[in-house]
Amino acid sequence: MKNILKLFLLCCSIFFSLFLLEKVYDFLLLQNKNIKASYILSEKINAEVLIHGPCEPLWMLNPTQLDTLIHQKTYNLSLSHSNFADNYLHLYLYLQNNQKPSHLLLYITPESMDERYNTFNTYRFAPFLKDTLIANVVKEFDSEYGRWMELPFMKHAYYSSLLNFKAVQGLKYYVTNREKPLHANGYIPPTVQDWQYVMDHFIELYPNNVEFQWSKQREKYFRKLIAFAKSKDIKVFLYEAPVYYEAIKVQPNRDEIMNRLHQLAKEVHVPFVAFENLEMAKDKTNFFSTLNMTVKGAEIFTDTLGRYLQKEVFSKK
Repeated sequence: MKNILKLFLLCCSIFFSLFLLEKVYDFLLLQNKNIKASYILSEKINAEVLIHGPCEPLWMLNPTQLDTLIHQKTYNLSLSHSNFADNYLHLYLYLQNNQKPSHLLLYITPESMDERYNTFNTYRFAPFLKDTLIANVVKEFDSEYGRWMELPFMKHAYYSSLLNFKAVQGLKYYVTNREKPLHANGYIPPTVQDWQYVMDHFIELYPNNVEFQWSKQREKYFRKLIAFAKSKDIKVFLYEAPVYYEAIKVQPNRDEIMNRLHQLAKEVHVPFVAFENLEMAKDKTNFFSTLNMTVKGAEIFTDTLGRYLQKEVFSKK
């Protein structure tokens, strides 16, 4: 009987310790302002224009430069390697603490609809799983994680290699009373990389060219994202930035997918502009991969996009 009691007390102690540790991680992750979700839930950004999407706009559109062109306050909500469901939840979190923007600039390209590119990053939502909407989306994309996340601390332990450093960094932010992230406007300048190495690697990855595939789940969350923005009276503007022209040669069904994207944009009644055939697309020094731009290329395209938006969107409000 004593042994059973000891075992029971031990289990209770472990359960309670894990419960406390979960609360500590929740707190520390929310203190880490370098985590975009934590920052937007604590800071009143109240941007008039939100930039959204995966790494391409994250490393490409600098609000400091764009603001001067469109005369609006912008914030870059984009996140690296994110799909539309990831984007949907981050817009949802942003609006919990901020006034709605007038416009959402959403990047879209054939890769956006292909599940081989970008993904749903479960670990980003670990501190927010008490929200039913977030929990349901997480379970849809990561069912194995969904089966374990109700156990004490498992929502953090499951992807601990991706969260431990962020929690420690959150402790540093809390102890030092730091309130701003490293990149307060959401934009992260692209790193300097050698294009030739990346292109060679690209060809090795896709020796038989790139045949884009259309995912029904990607389309589903694209529609959810657009519908959610519209339900908040946010105007959506879709765009594709220039693709390095040499890469287009190895994308035989690009035109087909682009036509489907244009048709999809019509169905959801939002404008879509593909900035194709720009002279900058022929200069490899503007790119460090097929879609990602160098600092030089990003500045050129931001200027092009900003001038277009000012003339065609904001001057006609």
